[in-house]
Order: sequence, then C-alpha cells, then structure tokens
Amino acid sequence: MGKFVKTVDMTKKIKGFKDTIAWYEANAKQYALTISNLSNRELQEKFSLAVGQGKKVLDAGCAAGRDTQILSELGLEVTGLDLSNSLIGLARESYPDLTFIQGNFLDLPFANESFAGVWAQASLLHLETIEEVTKALEEFNRVLEKGGILHVYVKQQLGQAKTAVVADNVSLHERFFRWFTKTEVEFLVAKTGFEILQIQDNLPDIGGRLEVKWIYCLARKK
Repeated sequence: MGKFVKTVDMTKKIKGFKDTIAWYEANAKQYALTISNLSNRELQEKFSLAVGQGKKVLDAGCAAGRDTQILSELGLEVTGLDLSNSLIGLARESYPDLTFIQGNFLDLPFANESFAGVWAQASLLHLETIEEVTKALEEFNRVLEKGGILHVYVKQQLGQAKTAVVADNVSLHERFFRWFTKTEVEFLVAKTGFEILQIQDNLPDIGGRLEVKWIYCLARKK
C-alpha cells in the first residue's frame, strides 16, 4: 500500500467540499487507520436484517472499505463507492475479493433499481448545499429497487451553524461538515421518496467525542 501513503498536511486550509476530498486523497492511509475501529455493529446488523441475506447493497461513501467488509461478513453482496481514488485504492488492496468503484453521489454509476439497500454512514455530511444532499438522496432512491432499504447516519446540529470547517481527533485536520436536525432528516428522506422505519437523534459518538452527536435513520423506498 506504499503508493497510497502520504504525509498529513497540517498547513492546507480547507474551504469546502472539494478541499475536504483533496485532503482525503492526500491522507488516505492516515485517515483509514484512524477510523478502522469506529464501526457500529448494532446498526450494521439492523440494516442487514432489514435488507435480507444475499441481497445487493451499496456502501455509499465506503472510504477504505471498513463497513463494506463487515456488511459482506453479515451476508450481503456489497459494492463500495467513494469519491476519493486514494481511499478506493486502499479498499481494493485491503479487500481484494470485494467490489469498489470510484464515483459521485450526485451521479451514481449504476442503473435504476440495482440494489436492495444503500448504506450511507457518515457520508452525506460533507456536501455543501441542501440541494446536493437532496440530489444524493434522489440518486440513492433511483438505484434502489422498490421496497429497498436506506440507512442514513449524519452529524446532528447542536448549535446555530449549519456548516463549518472544523478540526477533530479523527482526521487531525480541518474538514468541511454539514450538520442536520432530526426534523430536517425526516423531511429530506420523505421528500425523496422514502418511508421512515426508524429515526433517532442524540446518539453518542463512537469515537468518544462529547461535542459530537449523531442522527440515525432507516427508511424504505416507496
């Protein structure tokens, strides 16, 4: 994996989505190592049960393939997708038996109704506008078969700001983030053609960050 090893650039100023993706490109291995133990087995099992054994699912925003591998172990046929070529490269080297594709949420490289489930774990939170979030959810709907399952997991808005560039102990560098309210997630998911099965906010951060809470939503394509 040597060709993917980059030095963490602590001087690069992040301004938005493109800069954040560029940071992932340059620091893929560092980031992958940092998040390697930050999976949520309980939610993965809920998603797997809702989708059904052996069904095709998309891990949208798969990074270096951590959740792709776990979902595969739970009996799903998983395709991982990420915008970062460097992270996709790491995923392919780490899990050569799984399928990984470089692609954009706003224009998914898949036919209509290709999947029985879409797993979007902490992956919508770097999009700059609510229009882009809506477009991504519409694309998730498009590639899901009727009755397909959508999992969404986003950072909860705790203050006044909707977006900000902040540093944390996960990336050790600034990244661009969008925060959501429970009401907003409910509205966006319903607006894009889904029926909500479960939704919960104020979930604690797996990495132990007290200043971070999460919103979880499980929905079905109408």
